[in-house]
Order: sequence, then structure tokens, then C-alpha cells
Amino acid sequence: MPTSLTVALIAVLSTVGLVGAAVSDGAASLAWAVGTVVAVGALAWRLRSAPAWSPYTAAFATAILVVSAGVPAAIVLTETAGGRGPSVFASEDDGAIDPSAELRRALTKAGELLPGGADAILSIDIDENSTQVYVLDLTKGQRVSANYSQSSDQWYEPNRHSTTDRADATFRATDLAGLDLTAATKKATAAADTIGVDRSSPHASDGVEIERRSPDKKLVATFGMSGTDIETDAAGNVPDNLALAKVDGLLPLAERLLRANGFDPAQPVLDRMDYRVFAPNVSSVGSGKGTVELSIDGAGKRGTLRETVGKFPEVDLRPSTSSSDDSFALRTVSAAAIERARADLVQRRSIIPIDAHALGLRVDRDTRRSSRAAPPVIMEVGLGPDDEAYYSIDGSFLRADD
Repeated sequence: MPTSLTVALIAVLSTVGLVGAAVSDGAASLAWAVGTVVAVGALAWRLRSAPAWSPYTAAFATAILVVSAGVPAAIVLTETAGGRGPSVFASEDDGAIDPSAELRRALTKAGELLPGGADAILSIDIDENSTQVYVLDLTKGQRVSANYSQSSDQWYEPNRHSTTDRADATFRATDLAGLDLTAATKKATAAADTIGVDRSSPHASDGVEIERRSPDKKLVATFGMSGTDIETDAAGNVPDNLALAKVDGLLPLAERLLRANGFDPAQPVLDRMDYRVFAPNVSSVGSGKGTVELSIDGAGKRGTLRETVGKFPEVDLRPSTSSSDDSFALRTVSAAAIERARADLVQRRSIIPIDAHALGLRVDRDTRRSSRAAPPVIMEVGLGPDDEAYYSIDGSFLRADD
């Protein structure tokens, strides 16, 4: 092998090895380091019979490449990986908590807390420090709880407290027979990373809680991810709605939500539509982060349909014999009009790039400014923390924030 090629390989392999070791963890990092030393050492041995200048040239070339490319690359890649953060079940001593094992522990304990306890579970809460299980003693109207400590490796004495919970809030251990909590944890973590949750810093709510939701009694496992909740069902499936994090997913998912509940998106059944993208700097216009909320008044029903990215839809509908002349169809709203309004607001207010897509949206009748019997449908658009304006349904500018 030519001496110049050997020198070049030493520089390149040293740089690649540095980056690989920097962005890896544990055994992988060690493997990178050892492999690099062995490979570079073998190449350096080949220089023993090369011209006297060769080792110095190799050292100089390696130093230049490491400083100019290796160190910056290692910093960038390490920072990028850092946003993902550790598992929600990383314990204080960095030992991994096995979610499935902890679930089995909790289910066993539920059956020990009181006769029939495994058929009257209110909730199971697991994090890196403890596992808690709550069961319902319906005869006494009490919630019975027990706490297992990871650090002391023991269950503490159960506690009893009065509760207004009743049988509809409970679930059976057999309801979780199809739940692989370890696999569900991986799915929820992947979903959080997909929508852009910054998991680099631990949060008090990190962990998982298994219980029936209050509004609809659906049994879900709710994973706390740095202040953001991701749900799975009792089979460990994450909702198919991650596209709702960005405005491109709004109208397709809103239409699906309507159809799933028996409404035609072309019919006037909406009283109002609220939405926000999933972003920390999102506008205050609209509903919660990554959430679409449809206020229904038509087709014989009234109420709300609500869906949040990473969570299953929440339905609150009741029969209605009245009809509203102000209701409008979802098909009235177009992606092109929303984008036209957003782009206009960016230009009109000279909005900085970081806020240019932090969109909040409300679609409603213009009852405050119109005296017509059926006021026009308009859009209230917000970007970032402060900027808002009103637009016609085709995206044309109407007026500044009221």
C-alpha cells in the first residue's frame, strides 16, 4: 500500500472512530474505541519501513481532520441524540426497569389486597422509582392502594381512602392479557420522538399509568414523556394520528373523526373548529397542542369531537332535536386557504422563522362583526406567541386581532 494512502487511512479511521465512540453508549462506545485503536495501530505498524517523515505526516493529518471534522461532528451528533433522552423507565442507578415485569408484579399484588381485587383494579402507576396499584373496595366505598419501592425492593403497607369511584372505573387483570408493556413502551417512545417531544430532561410525570379515562371509560396506558402524554390501548397500540402534530394532518384527520362518528364532512354539522399544531411556541388561538376539536350542532346531535396527537379520540355527543342555521361543513375549509392566510400573516407581521409554522386556528361564524342572518364563516389565525389576524374562508385578509 502506498505510504500516502496509509497516512490518509490513519487520519480518516481516527476521526470516524472518535465520532463513533462519542455518540455511542456503554459497550458500543468501548467497541468503537478498541476497534479504532487496533485498526490505526495496524496501519501505523506499516509505516515502520516508510520514509522518516511519514509518521509525523500521519500525526499532523490526523490532528487536522479530527479538529476540523471529527470534533464538530461528534458535538452535533451528540446534541441531536441528546434530545431523545433516556427511557421513561431508567432508574436512578441507570438500571433499566422492565415494564412488563412491573405490570405482573402490580397485577399479583392487586389480587392480594382484597378478595376479588384483581377484578376491581382502578389504576396501576409505574415509574423508575416505584410501582403503585389501586383497587376498589366497593362494599366500603374505599380505594385501597399499595406502593412498591425499587430502592428498598419491598411493598409497603396498604392504605385506604374514601372514594367516589364506582365499578365503571375499574378493570380486570384479564383485560390486560394482550398488553406487552415493554413493547408498548417502545412504541410510545417512538411516537414521542416522531412528533418532536424533547425527552432530554426528566419530568415528574415520566412513567406509565394504566386506567380507564374519565370521559369515556376507555382503558388506556398513558405514558408520560417529558410533560407530553402518549396513549396506547389495552393491546399496546398507539393511535394512528401522529400526522395531527402538523397542520398538513388537520383536515384529513378531522374528516376521519367526523366519519367515524356518523357525520358527512360535506354536510353542515360544525358549529366551530379549533386546532393547534404540536409546538412549544404555538399560538394561543385554537385548542390544546396537537389537538383538533370539532363542536357539533347538526344531523340530530350536539356536542364535541376531540382528538389529540398520540391520544385516542374523545367523543361527547348527545341527541338534539333542534337545528342550527349557523352550522357549516368541514369541506368549507381548505388546506390552500389555511396556507394562504398563514403566509399572509408571516409577511404582514414580519414573523420570525421559528414562529412561522407555530399555527393556531379557529374556524367560526363572524357573529361579532356581521349583522347578517347567517354570518360568514371566517378563520382566526395565530402564529407564535403574539401574532393573530382574521381571514375569510378563502384565506383573504379581513382585519387584525380584535
